[in-house]
Amino acid sequence: MDIEIIKKIVKASGATEGELILVHFWGQDTDKSIANNYLRAISAIGATPFLLQQSRSMNFDIFSVANEKAFDDRYFSFLSNFDAILDVFTYQPVVLDNEMEKSKFYLYRKYIEQLFSSLIKCKRFTQIRVPTEANAIESGLDPSDYIERITRAYDIDYDILQNSCLREKERLSTANCLTLQTGKDCILRFDLSGREWHIDAGDGDWPCGEIYIAPIETKTEGTVFFERLYIKESGIFENVILSIEGGKVVYSNDEKLNTFLGTLTPENTVVCELGFGMNPNITDLCGYTILDEKMINTFHIAIGANHMFGGQNKASIHLDFVGRGQIELIEKGDVKNDRK
Repeated sequence: MDIEIIKKIVKASGATEGELILVHFWGQDTDKSIANNYLRAISAIGATPFLLQQSRSMNFDIFSVANEKAFDDRYFSFLSNFDAILDVFTYQPVVLDNEMEKSKFYLYRKYIEQLFSSLIKCKRFTQIRVPTEANAIESGLDPSDYIERITRAYDIDYDILQNSCLREKERLSTANCLTLQTGKDCILRFDLSGREWHIDAGDGDWPCGEIYIAPIETKTEGTVFFERLYIKESGIFENVILSIEGGKVVYSNDEKLNTFLGTLTPENTVVCELGFGMNPNITDLCGYTILDEKMINTFHIAIGANHMFGGQNKASIHLDFVGRGQIELIEKGDVKNDRK
């Protein structure tokens, strides 16, 4: 990763002078220069950097010989006292390259569970995907395409993004209800009463750039159109209309999609999120949700869990659907038009 982009990321994550910041680095020694550049960028701000490396080969070697006495409560207590965590990964976290003896793998799994339980106690926890061929695997994109898209999405002016998100939050917060118009005649109504809009402009999941809310779970009603709908491991669906009743997706105009919906438990069909993309350097949909939901001038709804950001629905999935449409903000009988 380019050092100038890393500097932007560190600043946008909220790092400030005097903080203690842990770079939690998932990568081999061959990629250590990336971690070192994060340490350098943190130091330049006036914060104190720490490094904890999670190398697949190193973790395999350590936990192949570790016993129950290793990594006690003192270790995890220490890790919960940082001001911020930058969770930087060059490949999929947690997994190992080799199969481990069952009893040793139990220790490793226990370590990982305690590790994340400690890290999320810190004031901020930010996850950053490094644009690598290894990370491209989960996206389904060609590695070169993935690397170009992620790098471009990172290389923006984060002060402008933050201000844009704040203005949009202020505008949207005037409404108790919102109507989304898509396709020729599809209308979806959301009740937002008592719920708060959230901003992702650098202190959450990267790439960043969205504003989102958990609508009242039982009140979303109507239909919504998607010109192209990407569902990982299920396929790409064209010209899809979803029907929502009582806050749940109950039907679509595509039989294959209906088969997928039929496999979901009730809590996993709840419309749990409404969001709008704000990243100006994401300009076309590619089927990779991490990028698509941040695309400028798009909306997304999600089904599944939202208890993490102010909702009440606990579920085993969180699945985003991205599209374009027009919104109306409704407050005390007033209507304001806009387009997404």
